[in-house]
Amino acid sequence: VFERGAAPPASSDACWGAGERSYQLGLNGRGQKALRRFGVMDRVDARAASVRGRLSIGADGNLTETRLTPPGEPGAEKSYVTRVMQRDRLQACLLEAVGDYERVAVHFGVACDGVGLGDRPTLALDPPRERTWDLVVGADGVNSHVRAALEGAPGSTTRCVRFENRNERRYRTIPLHPSRVPGTPTDLNWGFRNASAGLGMDALPTLEGEMVAVLLFKPDSPVSRRLAALETAADARAFFADVAPALLPFTDDAELGRFAARDESRLPSFQLVEGPVHAGPVVVLGDAIKAVKPYFGQGANSALEDVAILDDCLDDAPDAAGAAALFSERRADDARALVRISRGFDGRGPLGTARFLAPLLLDAKLSKAFPRLFSPPLLRAIQNEDNSFHALRVAKRRERCAQAAALACALAVGRALCRAAFA
Repeated sequence: VFERGAAPPASSDACWGAGERSYQLGLNGRGQKALRRFGVMDRVDARAASVRGRLSIGADGNLTETRLTPPGEPGAEKSYVTRVMQRDRLQACLLEAVGDYERVAVHFGVACDGVGLGDRPTLALDPPRERTWDLVVGADGVNSHVRAALEGAPGSTTRCVRFENRNERRYRTIPLHPSRVPGTPTDLNWGFRNASAGLGMDALPTLEGEMVAVLLFKPDSPVSRRLAALETAADARAFFADVAPALLPFTDDAELGRFAARDESRLPSFQLVEGPVHAGPVVVLGDAIKAVKPYFGQGANSALEDVAILDDCLDDAPDAAGAAALFSERRADDARALVRISRGFDGRGPLGTARFLAPLLLDAKLSKAFPRLFSPPLLRAIQNEDNSFHALRVAKRRERCAQAAALACALAVGRALCRAAFA
C-alpha cells in the first residue's frame, strides 16, 4: 500500500480527545457491514461514539431531543446504531488491523503519479520504485491519477464527469464541549440553524465526549464575509453572540481564537465515472469513481462497501484482470446511481428545498399506505445496507411513472365529470 500522506497517530493516542482532530465520519449500516466482514468492527467500535438521534439547538438556547427507536424494537427505522469517529482515527484503526498481516506492507510518504497499463501494470511513484504488479487498486480520491490513466488509454470509454456545483457550501469547524453544561447529551447529532444569517451547523460526538461542529454557509455571502473578517477571539465571540449565542456556553476563548484564524474549507463537488472503472488488472474505487457531498453519510460508507464487493470479485474471478472486470460489472452502475440520487437531494433555493421535501413526504405517505406498491423515501432507503443504489433508483423512477399515470387518469376523469355536469 502506497500512501502520499504521513501515518496518523495511534487510535489510542490522547490527541483524539482534544475535540478537533479531523472531519467526523458517521459509520452507517453499509460501512459497519463491511467492517464486520473483515473482522475489524470491534476494533473500530472501541474508538467510536454512538449517535442515537438528534439534538436541535434553538437560537434561544432551548434544546429539543429527538431519539431514534433502538434497533430491534417495534418501529425502528434502522438496523444499526450510527458509530462516529474522526476520519484519521478510522484510518489508524484500519492500519492497526492491517498490521496483523505480515504480507501487507504500508509505505507512507510515497505518491502515485500515474499507472502504466498492461497485463503487468507499473506505477509511477515518487520517490521512484521499479516493480510490476498483478493488480493495482486505485483508491486515490477525487483527483485520482489511476483513473486518469484509465481515461487516457487508447480507445478507452472511461471518463470522469464533474458536475457544476449548483448549491455550493463552505465550512469551518470548531470544537464544542458538552461537559461545560451539565446534563447536555453527547450521544446525539447536534443541529443548529439560523436561516436569516444563512448559517447552519451540525456536530458529531467523539468517544471522549467532545463535539466537532461543522458550520456551513454559502460562499460570497454576508456571513461568509463576516467570517473572513474575523481576526481575534473577541471577534469570534461577538460573531457567535450575534448569530448563534446558544453555542457560546460550549466553547472558550482559546477555541474561538483558533476558529477566527482558521480558513474556510470546501465540500467536494459531485462527480462520477461513465464507462468501465477498470482496464485489465487496474481498478478504481471509492471517491475515484463516485464523489458525493457528506450530508447523507455515503462517501466513506460506500467506499468501504466497494472494498467488500471487490473482495467478492477476487473470490469469484479466475485472475486479477477478471476480478477488476467483474467489479466494473457489479459496481459501476451502483456508483453512478449514488451520485445521481445524491444530486437530487441538493437543489438550490426554495425550489430546490421543495423538490427535496415534496418527494420525501409523498413517498412516506404512499409507502405507509401501500407498502407493497411503493418503496420508502430514497433518503431512508439508501441508509439500508441491503439496498442497491441502482435498484433503488430504477424502482423509484418506475414508481414516479406510475404516480404520473395515476394523476393523469384522475385529471382525465375529473374533466369528464365536469363536462358531464355542465352538459
